[in-house]
Amino acid sequence: MRRFPLRLKIAGFAAGLILLATGLVALFTVILPWRAKLKAQERIASSLVKTALPLGIDLRADGAHFDPARVHALVANSSRVQGVEIVYALLWDDKGHLDSTASSVNKQLLLKASEPLAQLYERDRARALEILALGRKQSGIRRLPIKLAAGEGHAIIGRLDVGLSTMAIDSELRRSLLRDAFVFVGTLFFAVWSALWIARRIVQPLTDLSAAMGRVREGDFEITAAPSARTNDEIGDLARSFDEMAQGLKERERLRGTLGRYVSGDVAERILSEDDDLALRGEVRHVAVLFLDVRGFTNISEKLTPSEVVALLNEYFDVVVDRVGAHGGTVNKFIGDAAMCIWGAPKPADHAERSAVLCGLEIQARAAQLSTERKRRGLTTVNFGIGINAGEAVAGNLGAAKRLEYTVIGDAVNLAQRLESQARAGEMLVSQRVYEKVASEVEAVPRDPVKLKGKSKPVPLWEIRRVKVAATEAA
Repeated sequence: MRRFPLRLKIAGFAAGLILLATGLVALFTVILPWRAKLKAQERIASSLVKTALPLGIDLRADGAHFDPARVHALVANSSRVQGVEIVYALLWDDKGHLDSTASSVNKQLLLKASEPLAQLYERDRARALEILALGRKQSGIRRLPIKLAAGEGHAIIGRLDVGLSTMAIDSELRRSLLRDAFVFVGTLFFAVWSALWIARRIVQPLTDLSAAMGRVREGDFEITAAPSARTNDEIGDLARSFDEMAQGLKERERLRGTLGRYVSGDVAERILSEDDDLALRGEVRHVAVLFLDVRGFTNISEKLTPSEVVALLNEYFDVVVDRVGAHGGTVNKFIGDAAMCIWGAPKPADHAERSAVLCGLEIQARAAQLSTERKRRGLTTVNFGIGINAGEAVAGNLGAAKRLEYTVIGDAVNLAQRLESQARAGEMLVSQRVYEKVASEVEAVPRDPVKLKGKSKPVPLWEIRRVKVAATEAA
């Protein structure tokens, strides 16, 4: 749909009101009075005819005979009656025949109304009367047919067509309409100009607010309503509401950013999208769980200050967060110098085991690169031990109503943590289930089955060394 600016709508509405008002004024002050004058003229003319003409009617055995002198006198002397000027009077007998002898024309009035017809009347009276008898509408002449009777209640003996001059009335009408037209044009110009000016004062704040909303839509929550919108009216209320909305969105975005630093982005999105704060109830999910831990951390922490320890861990954990996110996983929590990462919760993950293994290999490679750089700068370095397992686990909020944590629990999670505890610095151990999912893509060596806490039988382990060359080229 084509866009139509609000200021033009307001100006059009104002112009329409002026047009309607002017039209009504013209109707009641010009048109209706003009029509009333015409009606009054007809009444006077009818009264004049009915008073003067019957005196000239002679009823005989062979019919009614009209005195032409009476008709001529009626036409010639009509101007003496205020408000009436008879241009012509055409007399018809009871059989509908025009009586040219008894018919009369006021040459002076006819000349004012129609000069060509007046000239024709001078040359050919019969032809001019014939044209008048046809009843064609003539400018400045109003035709008034009057039936003639011998007396009250008697039969019709003829008809008199009177041509009334309306030039004076029409001239007054034209002057009034011209005056009203000038008033209308002036008023319309002023009204449209005023409407556009007022509309601009109204629309400009709305335009500024619309532009500000566009900035908010693009993510700029620092924007505020323009000064032009801060008026003491409904627009000002809208501007203040907009500022409050922008502030609320800014706080929400700050909360989202802050929340995303303490929980994973996926969990933060899920929490903010839920109507019920406790809606993330337990659900069974197939997950891959990666645990990693800094080897020799106790000795390292004894040699460094607390701030240096935090800086050291944060630099290495930056690598962990970056790689886990790149492979579609979630850093669920940091436990001192350890971290727990999951694939498959809170959102499902295709090939969770493969993503976890490839992520673990990249973490070890990037951590080794970081250690090389830190050694060059004379800084302390660390190595990770990584364990990965996959299986069914319960995912959801865990804790109390006042303090919740989104996590996964179950035997598959416990086994991943046990595998991590068996991994030496720079190693990555996976369970038999995980190995079977990635066997065709990685180079791995089996480790002797280990008796782990909570397991009745020894658990077979696999150490993942690297990705196969063929798999790397395919990727």
